[in-house]
Amino acid sequence: MSWIWDQFQQRQIRDGQRQADEARVEAKIASRAIAELEEKVDRLSLLRHALFEELQQVSGITESQLKDRIAEIDLRDGQLDGKYAQVESGVCPECGHKN
Repeated sequence: MSWIWDQFQQRQIRDGQRQADEARVEAKIASRAIAELEEKVDRLSLLRHALFEELQQVSGITESQLKDRIAEIDLRDGQLDGKYAQVESGVCPECGHKN
């Protein structure tokens, strides 16, 4: 009976080790994905700052005006959620004409 119990425990140990190995691999993949996303966010943030400064110099737009425009665009899909969603109605959201 002891031999059967030992075999059972060894199998549980092997299964636990396999699961731990799989979890380590998944964690490494997730860490890489997070690092790539952080790099993209950093690049987009830098790009946004550069574009706004250029726009500000050329047109004189204020940060408040830009924030208002962002909110206006955000609301085009009916939700102020900080996400851009393309409106697929075929109608211009600003003037109401069909595209």
